[in-house]
Order: sequence, then structure tokens, then C-alpha cells
Amino acid sequence: MAGLVLSANSWSASKSVSATTFKQLTSIQEQISANKTTEAFNALKSLHGEVEAGSIDEALVLQMLGYTEMGRNNYAQAIDYLKRSLALDMLPENVKYNVGYMVAQLYASLEKYDEALVFAEEWFKTIASPTPEQAIFMANIFAQTGKYQQAIPYVKQAIAAGVSSGKEPRESWYQLYIACSFELKDYVQAADALQTAIKTWPQKSEYWEQLASVYVMQGKELKGLASLQLAWKLGVLQKEASIRSMVQLSVTQGVPEVGARLLEAALQKNDVPRNETYLDLLANAWIAARESKQAIDAFEELAKVTNNGEAHVRIANIYMEQAKWKPAEQALRKALSGSLKEPGKAWLILGIVMTEQTQFDQGLDAFKKARAYAYTEKQAGSWLKYAEDLRRQHNWITRNQESES
Repeated sequence: MAGLVLSANSWSASKSVSATTFKQLTSIQEQISANKTTEAFNALKSLHGEVEAGSIDEALVLQMLGYTEMGRNNYAQAIDYLKRSLALDMLPENVKYNVGYMVAQLYASLEKYDEALVFAEEWFKTIASPTPEQAIFMANIFAQTGKYQQAIPYVKQAIAAGVSSGKEPRESWYQLYIACSFELKDYVQAADALQTAIKTWPQKSEYWEQLASVYVMQGKELKGLASLQLAWKLGVLQKEASIRSMVQLSVTQGVPEVGARLLEAALQKNDVPRNETYLDLLANAWIAARESKQAIDAFEELAKVTNNGEAHVRIANIYMEQAKWKPAEQALRKALSGSLKEPGKAWLILGIVMTEQTQFDQGLDAFKKARAYAYTEKQAGSWLKYAEDLRRQHNWITRNQESES
């Protein structure tokens, strides 16, 4: 840092700097080089009391005090000295803007980004051909102050400069580009940046996931699904939440069988646990795909995992839709032998199933049990009356058939 102050080209031949001050600063610089920062700081403080106020000598001493404090990680004090040096307006233009850049960096390190931006903008205007790192510094400052629209051109400048120089742009630059695009809700720009990031870092699952979410936010759910599926096939997609999103998107976008098969594969590979969440998702995907056997198999496994009767109620519903009353009855009896959140509903369904099999006594008994629960009382009462009517009708037909024979 001290070398920036006592550059031979800048100062040694300058008539404006007193020989005495220059000599003492050179000696202090040697102390700093030897890591004797405390001694150097004390010497600078002493020298500051000797130089003429408002002179180039004072500007140099304050500048070196700032750099010394910076080297000692006393950033607030460093900023104060450097700003006082700048305020004297005695430094050459090239030095002045370099000091301003240093102040901007110090403010940024203290997370005082608005103050950093004031100095950074002035500094950047003086650079004829900014490096990618200088441009990205500006982008970061703008982004930290919430000025995402102003940050974007600097990010693009950094990326373009990196590409033109034949160097691969840093991943953090793209991450900043993507983050700013999301903040601006510019999903077209975000998608473009993410596609480039995926080409450069194809094994980073977060870019695939973000691209899928961008497509969903644009109303392009099928493109989002395709992105997740491709990442899955490439072996990149491994997060549970992403796999779950892929399956759910498959179901909502009308290809539930694809989702179910993808989830089956994920379960086989242990990418997701065979727990209640994923078995329930699997079963529902198979239901949406109208694959009853696979759905029932999934619910049977779910019943073993949860150790309650809820899954067997779902199985009974599948059999009822197919008018398979006996298997439905068996599933319901298994459900009722275990624990249920709402047993009244299972008794109600069992009543319907038994009535359909003309086993009216058992059906009526089930409806009476369902009527004992507040949430099924009204429905059970209606079914009870209906089942009694059906039983009378069934008995009348049976007696007539017997008398005719």
C-alpha cells in the first residue's frame, strides 16, 4: 500500500513535495515493508504534526496514514484519513482516483454501499479500458444498493470482456447476473443467463432448477418440466425438492405416468426416501395416470410404512370406482382394524359397499356407526333411509320370485 504513495514516477522528482517529508516517508515505508506498522503509524502521526497544513506534504502523510490503518484492519479510521487526504485537493488526478477507489472498497467492506457508490462512480469514469474485475466491482456495489437495473450493464461488460480476452468468466459473475435478473423479474434475461451458465457448468443442479422455475413463472410449465427431466437424465438433479417438483409438474401438465415412472426410478436409486411423502406422491401419480394396479401397490406399501388405515381407504375408493365391491370391502375392513383420522367416513363407505352387495344388515349397521360421528351424521342418515328402502324393495322382489316358483 505504501508503494502507491511513494511511487518514484509520481513523487521523487516532484518539486512540490519537500525533501524532508519525502525522506521521512521513504523511511516509514521501509518500516511498513518490515511489518512494523505500529512504529510506522506513530511516526506518521508525529510527521503529520510537523508538515504544513493544506500542503501536498500533508496530503501524502494522510494518504499513508490511511493505508497504514487499512493494513491494520482499522477500516473506519483508514476511510477518515483517505477522505481527509482527498479533501485537500492536492493529489494528482491519477492518484486521487485510485485513492477514491480504495475508499469505495473500504466502505464496501464495511457494508456501507451507498457511500461506496459515491466514490466508485467517480473512480470508474477515469478508467479508459476497465478490466472485468473493475466492472464487476461496480456491478456488485449497484446490486448491494438495490439498483439492479444499473448493475446489469456492468455485469454484461465484465462477462463480455472476459470472453473477448479468451478467459472463462467467473461463475460468481453469472450468479450476480442471474440474481439481478430475478430481482427485476426479467425472466427472459434470467433464462438466457441460466442457459449460458448451464452450458458452462452443466453439473450445477441449481442452474437447472432455477431455469425450470423461470419457465414456470413465464407460464411455460412444459419447458420447465423438460429442463428438470434433462437434468435428471444427466444425473445432475438430486435434491429431493427438485425431484418432487419434477413429479408434481408431470402430473399437473398431463403426463402423470412419466412422473410416476421418474419417481419409481428415484426411489429405486435412493435419491428420495421411501417414506410417506413420496409413496403418497407415487400413488397419486399412478391414480392420475389411471393405472389402478400400480396405485394400489403404492398404497399397500404406504399402509405398511404409516401403520394406519388411511391408505386402505384410498384403495377401497379405487375399487369402488371400478365397482369391485368385494375387494373394496376387504380394504375397508383392513382400514377400520387400524387407526383412522376420520373412521366415520370409512364406516360410511363400508355401508355403501355392503349395500351394493345386497348385504343390507351389515350395510345398515355400518351406516349407524357412521351416524355416530358429527362429520358423517347427515350423510349416514340419508344413506340409512335409502338402504332401508332398498332392503324392503329387495325383500319384496325376493318373496315374489319365490311365490312364483
